[in-house]
Amino acid sequence: MDAKKKILLIDDDKDFLMATKLILEKGGYEVFLAEDGKSGVEMAKSVNPNLAIVDMMMETWSEGFNVVSKLRTSDSGKQIPLIMLSAVDLQGPYQSFEPPEGLPTVDMVLHKPIKADDLLRHVGSLLGE
Repeated sequence: MDAKKKILLIDDDKDFLMATKLILEKGGYEVFLAEDGKSGVEMAKSVNPNLAIVDMMMETWSEGFNVVSKLRTSDSGKQIPLIMLSAVDLQGPYQSFEPPEGLPTVDMVLHKPIKADDLLRHVGSLLGE
């Protein structure tokens, strides 16, 4: 049997972390949790996840972007697929939302709340499953 793929979840919402962890574990993944950007970046170094899911807005609206940028410049995070989560409704005033110039790339932006099967489908496709 293959080793489970590792997913790192970085979000300051504990309820969301726990609910998402359950969904991903049911999908057969090993899940690591970080409640803020700094510990998430540290954890990525030790865990070497196959994929990371980062909340866009944590303590500050740019924290998610800072985390992504740190991950993308670290050896462990250069290649991994990154999903950014946003609770901001990108319709309305944010429809033309553009990430700041020079922002390191994320592979996908998903909106909270996300349905379990949608999340698993996106994760699976990014992991080539």
